[in-house]
Amino acid sequence: MQLLRKWKDNKALRATVLVMLAALALVSVIKGLQNAAEFSQDFQWDAAKALTMRLDPYELSLEPSRTAGIEPLDRFYRMFTDRGLKQKMEANQFPSLLMLLAPMTVFSPQAAKIVWAVLNIGFTAGIIWLLGRTFFEHSDRTDFAAVMLLMIAGTPYRNQLGVGQHTLFAFFFFMLAVFIDRHPGDRAGLMRSAGITLCLAVSYFKYTLTAPLVLYFLFRKRYREFAASVMIHVIMTAFAAVWLGKSFIYLITAPLKVASVLASEGGIDLGVFLPQGLYAAAAVIIAALLLYLALKMPEDAANLLFSILILWSLVITYHRTYDFFVFSAAAAMFVRQYPGDIQDDKSGRRDCIMFIWYALLMFMLCFVLRIFDENAASKLIVGITYYLFTIAATIKGVRSIRKDGSIRG
Repeated sequence: MQLLRKWKDNKALRATVLVMLAALALVSVIKGLQNAAEFSQDFQWDAAKALTMRLDPYELSLEPSRTAGIEPLDRFYRMFTDRGLKQKMEANQFPSLLMLLAPMTVFSPQAAKIVWAVLNIGFTAGIIWLLGRTFFEHSDRTDFAAVMLLMIAGTPYRNQLGVGQHTLFAFFFFMLAVFIDRHPGDRAGLMRSAGITLCLAVSYFKYTLTAPLVLYFLFRKRYREFAASVMIHVIMTAFAAVWLGKSFIYLITAPLKVASVLASEGGIDLGVFLPQGLYAAAAVIIAALLLYLALKMPEDAANLLFSILILWSLVITYHRTYDFFVFSAAAAMFVRQYPGDIQDDKSGRRDCIMFIWYALLMFMLCFVLRIFDENAASKLIVGITYYLFTIAATIKGVRSIRKDGSIRG
């Protein structure tokens, strides 16, 4: 990110900005943990608990009245209803994914919220370390610190902690798979492959984010690992079908039915702005384009592809704005994979414009939406800015495809 000379040359300015961002990040973490201890309403402890009790979490989600009298679930809901808050089961995860939360159900609901919040702090630290060892490996350390602190200071990250969401969990395991792929160390080929496969399988917990991101592993020609990671969930779903006495097909369609009820509650994703038929068509076209890029972009365009996948993953499927802390990772597109690369003046100017555009979007996503309480006008303005930036980045990805395997500026 060798773009802003004054930022680079003024050490006092850099230190001041970092201290301010660190203070904001600390406040954000403290507030997020307080909210997590009080709320964590998206944790899905109740859905995982129902599954361990051999109760159908999807039926209970669509017919909430049926949870009455089931003591562990009643205890969970009383944490909210006793304070005048509404809470019901929203099992929009496939059963193989809910199984990953089963260990949390050995704790009481309140203890589980605390444990999950602490784990999310650990996942945050892990994500930052893994990004620094992979896509930001050749970045300026001060620039990288500023981006990560801004991510933590922003409203999306704070809300992610507070509602007990699973994006930190899923993104951590995705990045761990990337790290294992790029830094094999002394691991034998089979162990390396198994590590990638298992990490990818776990990362699907937030499949609305990681399903597009997994195309990165097709770019890396990790076809077997991708197929094996999906097969793990096929096997686990088959087990869940026996466990619950339901059909395999039902356990695929039921969580999607629950999720469809929530689709209109997204942030700036396509489903918010487009009617259902047009949205489906747009999603298929974008998915096909992303697959084409993953299969055709040159090897030295890994950072750009990763950023494009991040950008589209946040809008091609349903996402509330708390998932947009991941947008910070899209700054990887400004990090040159090979520090010795020479950039001409024209491409340098384009990158500078894109960087300023990115910084503006980062500020809008982290703070502006919250200032305006995510009203329709603010989401429309941020949405237009976001989509135009995403399209510009995608065009750069398309232009990078050349027969000689090099990437254009």
